[in-house]
Amino acid sequence: MIENYKGWDINLNWDNKDLLKRGTSKNYFFNKKEKWIGVHLNGEKIYGSSLKEIRHIIDYPRLHKK
Repeated sequence: MIENYKGWDINLNWDNKDLLKRGTSKNYFFNKKEKWIGVHLNGEKIYGSSLKEIRHIIDYPRLHKK
């Protein structure tokens, strides 16, 4: 975990082995929307291209499509 922000655990996603099993490589996650992942205590997940974007999605969920 990189950070806990308002009940969300925020991590870098490109080290996740489950995602790599789907036939993707680590290079796929550099500069992609799924580079960062936020997981809420209730299991909800959000993805973003930067830590700043993840924080913005958490603060202003109505501005972002699900």
